[in-house]
Amino acid sequence: MMKSSSPADQTERQLEDKGMSFAKLFNLLLLGFLAIQVTIGVIIIVRFIGGEMKRMQLESVKVQLEGREHALENYLNDRLALLEDYAKLPVFVAGVMNPFAQRADVVDFIDALTMLKEEAYFCLQDYDGNPIYSDAKTAIYLLKGQDFTDLVEQKKRFMVDIVMFAKSGPGSSFWRLSVPVNYNGLPEGVLTAYIPVSKEALPIAGNEMTRLSIITDGGSIISHGSVQEPALTLRVKTRFPGIELRQSVSRQVIEKRVEYLVSILIIALIIGTVTLSAVIQLVGRQILIVPHAKLQAISKALEQEVEKQTADLKMRTAQLSVENRERREAEAAAQEAEQLVTTLLEGIGAAFFIIDPDTGHIINHNDRALSMLNIVPGKLAWDSCRELFEGLPGGMPDLLCPENADQDPFVEGVIHGKDGHTFPIARHLVSVEVGGRKHIGVILFDITERKNLERRLSIAQKLESIGELASGIAHEINTPVQYIGDSVHFVQEAFEDVAAVMETKDELVRQCRDEGSHGDLLKTIEETSDDADLEFVMRELPKACARALDGTDRVATIVRAMKQFSHPGSEGKTAVDLNQSLENTITVAKNEWKYVAEIETDFEPLPPVPCLAGDINQVFLNILVNAAHAIEDVVGNSGEKGTIRISTRNGARFVTISISDTGCGIAPENRDKIFDPFFTTKDVGKGTGQGLAIAHDIIVERHGGSIDVRSKPGEGSTFIISLPY
Repeated sequence: MMKSSSPADQTERQLEDKGMSFAKLFNLLLLGFLAIQVTIGVIIIVRFIGGEMKRMQLESVKVQLEGREHALENYLNDRLALLEDYAKLPVFVAGVMNPFAQRADVVDFIDALTMLKEEAYFCLQDYDGNPIYSDAKTAIYLLKGQDFTDLVEQKKRFMVDIVMFAKSGPGSSFWRLSVPVNYNGLPEGVLTAYIPVSKEALPIAGNEMTRLSIITDGGSIISHGSVQEPALTLRVKTRFPGIELRQSVSRQVIEKRVEYLVSILIIALIIGTVTLSAVIQLVGRQILIVPHAKLQAISKALEQEVEKQTADLKMRTAQLSVENRERREAEAAAQEAEQLVTTLLEGIGAAFFIIDPDTGHIINHNDRALSMLNIVPGKLAWDSCRELFEGLPGGMPDLLCPENADQDPFVEGVIHGKDGHTFPIARHLVSVEVGGRKHIGVILFDITERKNLERRLSIAQKLESIGELASGIAHEINTPVQYIGDSVHFVQEAFEDVAAVMETKDELVRQCRDEGSHGDLLKTIEETSDDADLEFVMRELPKACARALDGTDRVATIVRAMKQFSHPGSEGKTAVDLNQSLENTITVAKNEWKYVAEIETDFEPLPPVPCLAGDINQVFLNILVNAAHAIEDVVGNSGEKGTIRISTRNGARFVTISISDTGCGIAPENRDKIFDPFFTTKDVGKGTGQGLAIAHDIIVERHGGSIDVRSKPGEGSTFIISLPY
């Protein structure tokens, strides 16, 4: 009699059958995944990675050959440099200038020469190619023809080639290095060195898989190593005409290396795929084969619980809707009040934020605060106010994050952005109540425009006072300089009359001497002339007058430039000759640049440009002084001088002024900050950081022009100013 099975047993068997069928399906999918992965991996390795490896092997051979080519060039350059030093020695210069008298010294000196501890032969030829000294071996290999002519005519600085002393064998090939022997900068002869070509001294060591050769004029000079055919041959030309390196590598060796690497990758792929499949199968059995019936039972129980909770939530939702409506009405009123305050603050350009005094965090803010202080909104939830500005200079945390609202309610300070940008602000503190507790309200105003106006007013007042003082001093200097100049002119003109009298006197003395009369008087005149050194006085006095007049002219030029530069001008724009303004500025600032730089000018004729003359002079002066300081940072106290180039160009609607220097240049990270007020890279006490800010304000704001800078660190800077007319 068969035993009937219970519903529980039937459900368990169904679950087992479903689990087994799901496991088979899972295994089949896993095997398919394994096969596809291995197939794709092998195709990628063989077709793509294998080809790339072969290309890398060939590139390696090419790089190796280029390295050997550089080593060969360095080998020859070292010996050329030494040979050029030899050619400058006095014994060789004297030898080519006076070959017959100096030949013995040349022979003795050449016999003692070496070429970096290598055996070498030397030959010295005069300007016509005749040998002054030549070894017996090198006599028939003297430098001749066009090569010799190119050296003595300075068309080439050196000559390098290979000569064959014998058809084959050790010592059969020699490097022939030739350089001119100069006297007073002009070639007077040629010095040639013959150095044996040897594989030990050159980078051509090979092995059983590589053959290296030096090739000249289509023939092999020296070769080392052997390769198995078929072979891959690469050539590279050196910087010396007619000389190249050739390297041959067996293709079979390269292909075997690639096949070996591809085989290793395929084996690693198969092992990795099998291991991954085993792990997936082990994990899949534990987490995927789950009885569906149990899941359905759990799902039904969850649905019943959800229905129960839903009914409860509906009742609570009705209660919350009433509370939410009341809360929304209160929030709307508060939001309207907040929006009104925010609109007012935004309208006057103020930044506003609220600090919780207990945590130090910013709990509320307007958009202006984020943009002004460059704050990322996401950091407000994690960092306190002091942490946001920690590490910034100028006491930023103390300025922006006060501990209470009574701490200095109104102060002014400077904001230092993380990008290096700075600007002045005014800070106001107010006490605000949030959530029944007192908080600190911080209001910030950007006062850059006000500070700029104050700074311009202060500088204008100082410049006006200095200009009046300079103009007065220039006027006072001008009068005595005129006296001196007039007096020197008088002395110069009077000397011409005295010189005529002296010539008549000399003629009288010569006639008396010829006639033999008045001997005692003639002797007295000669003694008096010798005691007074009359001949020296007559020769040097005109020169002294010329130097004095030149000095007074220079003083007068400086005085005129000072008067024009310091003239206060009118409050409105006037037509200005910019070329003359630049000339005046160069003269006034000469003490800043004359020890470190030379001035080069390239002025085109310009039309009168409507300008504020004093302001434009100040711009030119600031940029010229900055250029001199930049060059001084480069040349230091070496005595060398840089160059400042000033040019003007006339365009259709604008005139352009370019001021370039060969100074240290501007670092890329500072290029966008040089026109910021108070930004400077100079040492303390040398710069205020206001010169370029003032220049930008004068050119852009007051004249409607533009000022730009182009700079490369280590090469210098160019400031380009455009003014409309």
